[in-house]
Amino acid sequence: MSDIFQEVQEEYRREQLAKMWDQYRVPIIAAAVGMLLAVAAYQLWTYLHNRAVEASSRQFEALSTSLEQQQQQPAQQRATAAALARLADDGAGGYPFVARLQEAAVRGAVGDTKAAVTLYDRIADSTSDPLFAGYAHLRAAILLVETAPLADIKKRLDPIAASDSPWRVEAEEFLAYANWRAGDSKEALRLYDLIKNNPAATPGVKQRATEFYSMINGGMKLADLKTAPTLAPTPASQLPTIPGMPTFDTPEIPAPDASETPTAPTPTP
Repeated sequence: MSDIFQEVQEEYRREQLAKMWDQYRVPIIAAAVGMLLAVAAYQLWTYLHNRAVEASSRQFEALSTSLEQQQQQPAQQRATAAALARLADDGAGGYPFVARLQEAAVRGAVGDTKAAVTLYDRIADSTSDPLFAGYAHLRAAILLVETAPLADIKKRLDPIAASDSPWRVEAEEFLAYANWRAGDSKEALRLYDLIKNNPAATPGVKQRATEFYSMINGGMKLADLKTAPTLAPTPASQLPTIPGMPTFDTPEIPAPDASETPTAPTPTP
């Protein structure tokens, strides 16, 4: 008797399962197919993305090599900057970001100051990383320090100098120089004094700060300089790295010949 009851139960379950399959088989099959398509689409996207990143890597490496061979050819450097701009717009992975930084550096090195500053400002506004935002503000200020009003330089550098940013010492140095150019020797001396007594400052920065402090304290004026000194920024190769981002080098603008600036300290790279 129990066997008959069990057979009836099994038959009832089979009928229920058959009814459920008839009722829900279309959405079940659709869901299964959808999952397979999603997995396939993800695998395809991963494959294409990796190929795009690899292509961007090769392009960036080729442009960097080209820059190394074009240090004395501004026209070719401008062409390379245009190629970097295209990579920044169309590249994949971390390469658009570093390509934009490199483009800004190249344009600044060949004298396209306005374009370089615009790029640095765009970089600072687009990144959420305070290290790179501070770096972009610093590089823009370096390009503007000889021509822009003090208020513009302070707007860019005051927040960095007042923070624990790794660019703090460099920001203080350029603020000191900008204040002195604007006629505020007292503030310049205060900042140079902070730098030369800062154990975190590099020997080269301390030397420049000490020399400028002594000369300004001795009454040196802007008109006493035949050629404005070039204050060497931190190389881009010393930027902190983030996962997935390649390292890169920034072209350096050569310092003026020491014989042309007898009253100014020779900057140390």
